[in-house]
This record gives sequence, C-alpha cells and structure tokens, in this order.
Amino acid sequence: MVERETEDRHGEKGYFGHPLAETTRKGRYALVLLGVCAVAFAGVTLTLIMAGRSLVWDTDGRLLYFPFMVAEGEWLRDIAASLLAGDLTVPLYSFDIGFGADWLITASGNSNEPINFLAALCPPEASEWLYDALVFLRFYLAALTFSFYCFSRGKGKGATLVGALCYVLCGYVLFWGVLRHPNFIDFAILLPLVFMGADKLFVGKNPLLLIASVAGIFMYSIYFAYMTCLFLLAYCLITYFVYPRERSVGDFALLAGKFALCLLAGFALVGFSTIPMFITLTSMGRVGIVREIAFFQTADFYESFASVLLGNHEAQNASVLGAIPVIAILALFVARGSMDERERRAWGCGIALCLIGALVAKVGSVFNGFGYPTDRWEVIFGFCAAYAVVLLVPAIPRFSALQWRRLTALVTVVAVWALAYAFKEGTLLGFATVVMFAGIYGALALWAFFRRRAAGSSPSLPRVLTERCLRALLILAVVANATVHVGLFMSPLGSSYYKEFIRTGHVWGTREQLDLSPALDQLDDAYRINRTDTTYGRNGSFVHGYKGFDFYSSFYNQAVDDFRQSMGLSDDVKSTMFDGTRQRAALDYVLGAKYYISSTEAADLIPDGYVKIADLGEAHNGLSYELYETDQALPLAFTYDSTVTQKDYEGLDLVQRQELLTRALVLAVDEAEGTVPQLDTQRERLGVVEAEGAAVQNGRIVVTKKNASVTFSLSGRAGCETYLCFEGLRFRSLPVSDAERLADEPQLASADLVTNPSFAPAKTCWVTVSDGVRESSFEIATSASPKYAGKEDWAVNLGAGDDPVASITVTFGGVGVYEFAELYGATQSVEVIRENAERLREGNAASVVFENDAMTVSVGAVDSAAARANREKSRYVFVSVPYSGGWSATMDGEPVEILKANVGFMAVEVDGEGHELRFSYVTPGLDLGLASTGATVVLLGTFELGWIRRRRTGTNLRGIAEKEPI
Repeated sequence: MVERETEDRHGEKGYFGHPLAETTRKGRYALVLLGVCAVAFAGVTLTLIMAGRSLVWDTDGRLLYFPFMVAEGEWLRDIAASLLAGDLTVPLYSFDIGFGADWLITASGNSNEPINFLAALCPPEASEWLYDALVFLRFYLAALTFSFYCFSRGKGKGATLVGALCYVLCGYVLFWGVLRHPNFIDFAILLPLVFMGADKLFVGKNPLLLIASVAGIFMYSIYFAYMTCLFLLAYCLITYFVYPRERSVGDFALLAGKFALCLLAGFALVGFSTIPMFITLTSMGRVGIVREIAFFQTADFYESFASVLLGNHEAQNASVLGAIPVIAILALFVARGSMDERERRAWGCGIALCLIGALVAKVGSVFNGFGYPTDRWEVIFGFCAAYAVVLLVPAIPRFSALQWRRLTALVTVVAVWALAYAFKEGTLLGFATVVMFAGIYGALALWAFFRRRAAGSSPSLPRVLTERCLRALLILAVVANATVHVGLFMSPLGSSYYKEFIRTGHVWGTREQLDLSPALDQLDDAYRINRTDTTYGRNGSFVHGYKGFDFYSSFYNQAVDDFRQSMGLSDDVKSTMFDGTRQRAALDYVLGAKYYISSTEAADLIPDGYVKIADLGEAHNGLSYELYETDQALPLAFTYDSTVTQKDYEGLDLVQRQELLTRALVLAVDEAEGTVPQLDTQRERLGVVEAEGAAVQNGRIVVTKKNASVTFSLSGRAGCETYLCFEGLRFRSLPVSDAERLADEPQLASADLVTNPSFAPAKTCWVTVSDGVRESSFEIATSASPKYAGKEDWAVNLGAGDDPVASITVTFGGVGVYEFAELYGATQSVEVIRENAERLREGNAASVVFENDAMTVSVGAVDSAAARANREKSRYVFVSVPYSGGWSATMDGEPVEILKANVGFMAVEVDGEGHELRFSYVTPGLDLGLASTGATVVLLGTFELGWIRRRRTGTNLRGIAEKEPI
C-alpha cells in the first residue's frame, strides 16, 4: 500500500493526524490481526500449554490479580443486586483485608480496570478461564491500538501488521504483562492512543482522544501516568523540532499550554479515581525513600545487552525486542534515502534516547518515581522499535547494495557481541538467539538480493519476491523467533519458568485452599483469626471473608506500617505485605486474635493458651488444617481507662512497647493523663560466646563468609517470650577481601573502603535467629533493592518456654558489614501479659457490630459505685481498625473526634455514661474526586458542543464536507 501524503497547514506533508476513515477495510484487518495474534499468543505460551499450566503466576497472580478479579465480579454483582432491589449500595471498605482496608484503593489496578468488569458476567468457579482469556484480549487490544496509531500516520496495513506483532511480542508486554502482571498490558494498550491524540493536537484537531486516553491511564495507574507524562514530553519535543512546522516561541508556548491543559483535564476527568489514589500514594512511606542508586549498570549488564535485545534473558526483562526489531533499529542508521528522512530522524532520536536510558541505571530510577531502578519504562523502547519495523518493511525493496553492506556490518557487530556473551554464559538460549538473528537477517538479505536480480531481468516478479510475500515471511519470522526464545526461557532447557504458574484447572482450588464457611459461621465476628503460616496465600482472610492479619497489595495504609515498624515485626522486609504477629502474645490479645488456623505441620507454632476446637480438613495444597481458640484475646473494640503519649511510647524499646499496649492506650497527642507504668519486660545483656566467620565489633558485625554465625549468651527467664532485637540495622554487601580487612581493622569505617567496580553487591540478605530449639528468619534489604522500605528495626520472637533461654545463635546469610544502633535481648512474661489483658477484658464495656462501610460500637455505663460517683472521668474506646482520614464518627448522633491510637488505629474519648458510637467510612478524596469528574464532564461536554459548532460553521464557509472521527 502506498503511503498517503497530504498537505497540512502546519507543514509540507501531513505525517500524522490522518482520520482512521482513510484506512479502508479495517474490519478485515482487525480479523486478520486477531488470527495472527492468536497464533503468536499460542506460540509464546506453548510451553505452558504443553506443561498443563495456566497463565496465573503463582505469586502476584495467585495472591493479587486472580482473587481481586473474582472479588471485583462479586462486588459488581452485589452492586447490581442492590440497585435492582431499589437500595443502591457501593461497598468501599472491607474489614477482611488485613486489619481492614479500603477495597478500591487496595485493589487498585484491578478494581479500576474496565476489562476486569467482565468478571461480573462470569461464575466464580469459571474465573480461571476468564483470567486467561482476558490476558489474550489485552494482548490483542495492544496490537490493535498500535495499528490505529500507525494508520493515523498514514502507514500501510501490511507493514503495520508486522509492527503490531513486534510491539506485543516485546519484553514489556510479554514478560511484565502476559507472564506476570496482565493488567500492565493496559498501559501498552493506551500508550499508542495517547500518542495518536498528541498527533491530533499538533495539527490542530480535536483534543478529546488525548484527554480520554490520558484519563484512562490516570484511572488505571498514577504510576504509569507519571511515565506517560515523561514519554509525552520527549515525544512532543522530537515531533515539534523534527517534523515540518512554522515554529516560533509563541507557537511553542501555546502548544505547551494546550498539552498541559489536556493532561490536567485527563486527571480531573477521572478524579473519582486519581484523587483518592494520589492521596494514598503520597501517604505511603515507601514513596520518596532515599536510595543509593548507581548511575551506570553493572559490567555484566553491558556484556549481555545485545544478547538480551535478541531474546536471551534469565528473568522477566523489558529490554527484549527480538531479531526483526533489532534489525529495524540498525536499519535506521543506514536507510537515508530509502525511508522518509524526517521519520527516520524522529524515530532514530527516540530509539537513541531509549538506548541511552537502558544503559544508565539512574534512568530506570527516575521513571520509577526516583525509587529503585526498573525497566518497566522500556515499553516505550518496544513501541519505538516496533514503529521502526513499520518504517523498515516498505523500505527493504528500496535499499541499495551499499546500504545492505553497511547494515550487514552493523548486524555483524551485534551478532559478535551477543555471541561473545553466549560463549561466556554457555546456555542454549544464548546461542539460539544469535543463530535466529543471523538466520533471519541472512534470509532477508537473500530475499533482497534475488529481488534486485529478478527486477533487473524481468518486468514481473515471482510471487515469493513480492512485497506481500515479504510481509508474510516477516510475520512468520517474528512469531517463530518469539516462540523459540520464550519457549526456551520457560522450558527446562532454560530457566524452567513454567513452574511458576499454577496448573490448569487448579487455580480456583489454589485460591480457596479449603472451605471455611461452616467453621466461620460458628465464630464470633468481633474477633480476628491469625495464622501460623501464610506460605500458601496472603489475603486469605479477604478470600474467605473473615477478619484476619495478613495482607498483600502495592497500596497500603501507612498507619498500619507505622504500627508494625514501631514493633519491629520481623515477618517481611516490604511494606506492601505482612503475615500476622509472629505469635507475640501481647499483639495477639490486643488485636483480637481469638482464633488461630494452622496446618498440622506448623501446629508447634501455636502460642500457649490456644486450644484446638475443630478439624478443618485437608486443603488443596495437601495439608490438613485445624482451628484453635483462646479466651485471652480482646475484641476489636474495647475500652482503656489510662493513656500515654506516643512520645512516651517511642521512648521504650521494641518489646516494652507491646507490653505497654496491654496497660495503657497510646495517643498521638502532646499530653496525656497518664504516665508510662512500671513494666515487667526486661532487657537482656548479650555476651559473645562464639563467632565463626564473623567479628563482633562496636556497633557492627563483620561477616567474612556466607552463613557465618555468632552465638550470644543471656540470662533469660522461664515462662517468657525471648526476643533478639536489632535497632537501626543496615547491611552492606562487600567482597570477601574487604570484609576480612574490616574484621582485622576494627577502627576502619566501611565508608572508607574503595569501591570495587567489578563487584556486584547483594541487595538482600537473610538473618536467622535460633535458641537451639526454635528459629526464626527475617530478610533485610539495601536501599538498592526493590524490596527496600526503610525498615531497620527487628524484634525476633523465639517464643515462650518453661526453661530460660541461655544462648542465641545468629546466622548471617551474606558477606558484608551489619551495622546497628542497638543489639539486645529481651524477655517478656506471658503470664504478665495475660493478666494485663484480663484486666482490660474485665473493664471492657464496649461491643461492636460491623456493617457496610460502617461499624457501631455500644459502650455501657460504668457500673461500680465508685465509678458512678465520678462518671465524668474519661474512658477511651479503642477500635483495632486502621486509622484513616476516611473515617468519621458520631456519638449518640453528634459528631465526635477520632483519635489516632496505638500508633496505627482509632479511639474515641467517652465519659462514664452509656453511649452509641457510629463509625462511617468514605474513601479519602472520593467526594472531591466525584466533584472533579462531574465538573470536567460538564466542561468537556460544553467544549465539544462548541467544537462541533465551530467545525460546522467552518465547513459551511469553505463549502466542503469534512469528517473528523475522534
């Protein structure tokens, strides 16, 4: 198909902004694309199909995307049912996610993703098949929107089809999307529409497409919207200065203003989603953490770069492009005269920026909001490379012999670079990618050679040498190339990545594990259920519908994380997930853990005082589970008579703090009525008994070999939980030689060591603490790790025993220096904690009932004679539901202040009389967001009506009929 060339008032030639109506037979193209995408999708998932695996990744897929998709379907059906019943209800809050969480915020990326709305039409038991089908639907839609973009720039259907395939087979779509996070593909779907809308704005056309597509990305993810703004900045600058235009300072400023208004309009249009998400995002502690980020990548990264571009990778990698896109990129450098020069320069600039960004680690940090470096931004690399393919396809027959020689030289350099790494690595995939690259390029060069010969000797070309056949061969090459390199990567011949996916037909069972509904019906809803082991699924409480302790989502309530960090809970290094209380009696009682669920294998982790009350049966994972109960736990709402300030609380050590919670309420105020009482918890001095492969120095432990250990002595106390506590613990990975030097020279600071550029430091490390009978491990991360969340305080609970613990052995998994502010032991009497909890239970006058987005707490009047004489004395109703600005409360119908209590939860001050407290929840920022959306809809509607009127007036004046599909 010959590319269209139209005159435009902004330049000599209309490079972009073509109405889609100019492209004929789009329906047929869409069907052909559907068939080709189906073949390509089957190819890249062939290993999973043959291994009997689904597309549900056994990490985020099992814990996040699948359960949230199912839950969204149930949520939408409940909303529809309430509407049909004449009482519309839109649940916003779930008491079953962690300690309680905003459903819309926690499930962001799912609840605000329109494609998942189809879950409302699917029976829950069939959700596995819907999940897989939606992955393909996203895959296809990404190819389709890329095609629309190419059509809007006047490209032919054949070249566009090849480019669209390259786009959806790039590393981002495949390895970050299809094979890990399916909703990430949404970004790849919307990005071409954003650029298409930008092109329209450049030529003075309707900005609605830009506003709508930007709004779609903002609604789906502020994170990806931030990336989009950076992409759009580069895209617009290149477009403005490379393509023909009557440029001036005024024109530039006007255009910049239009783009800024469109971005603002897109944000405001979906304010119901963006404003609450922005409030949550900016409140999370992991956002804005200072990190030590290297400017350049590692030496191994540069050695492997060419090989990775061609498809050689050990894990998910957005840098993967494949053979044809790499050839297209190289062709841009030699195609002067064979391609449109402005297109070649513009996309050459874009690809150059992508290459520079890929080679500089700091760029990945900038695109990740100045967090840890990531290559997710390289979706734009895949986009640019795919468009380079679109430019290459019609140019191939026009390449001169000289251009082929130059291109061959560049291809040889890349092939040798990749081959050198293949020999170093010694993997089948490394060699296979080079062979495919050389083979595909050789076939392409031979096709061009024979075509030139045939064109010179005969007026008609054999069918195999026609451009249509070339496009068909390129499509075959793209699909085969991706099928082979993805298949090898996923198979036992590569990394065996297929094992990370749940078996086909087992996803629903893996989500459910076992039917808890009969047991849950018998339990008291005013308490929580804790678990000894969450290996087989965080968010289990949400799935089964009970109030629990475990949580996993990228969006969390910072108040909960503040509470957990203040206790040094050692369950997970990340802020985005937590597993419970680590069997700490004080926390179990104060947070309402009346029940425990445990597998029989982990029954020894059940804390003292819990009694088995039911067998729950065998779960899908093959383990048998049991239900335990205690009468020591406090309900989710109870009363305190005394208070202390959070400043007083922070003056205690990690273990004393939890005892304090059983004695007094901690308020985030400047002054409180009470003072810190005498606590039973004792700090234990540690003595070094033995150090193997490690040196204990002032404020640090230097480890010179992996799994080195240090044994400490302590006095210990019988009947107590025994803790080992690190405060301010930081790990720095070092070469063995540097670690040995620090061990030999205690006066030498680790910061004084000269950095070894060839050393690749570990980003995480495990520390194991054992008393010879029980052990517990926790992971620490450096600031360069994606897991890093600023956690530096760890209190490791070794449980309670009849005999005192006399020694503790700490094993360090990584070589380096472990620096700390304090290292100490602590013992806390379980009996004292029980007595404290008993006093709180006896004095409790509160009961709680949970409703949709609300809870009602009834508080009885004090009933002792002494108390009746002093009924104006304050009591505090504590509710162990996370503090949030979304909560409001009334007491007997009158508004009352909610106090932040026990670091991360809520309390209300009451007197000695009986009262009824009602807590109501609305997502923070939702009211403002809905107002923003409503106002923007009105403004955009007014603008569109004016636009249509002006278009009609202009059309009548010119006497022509213009159509401008949006």
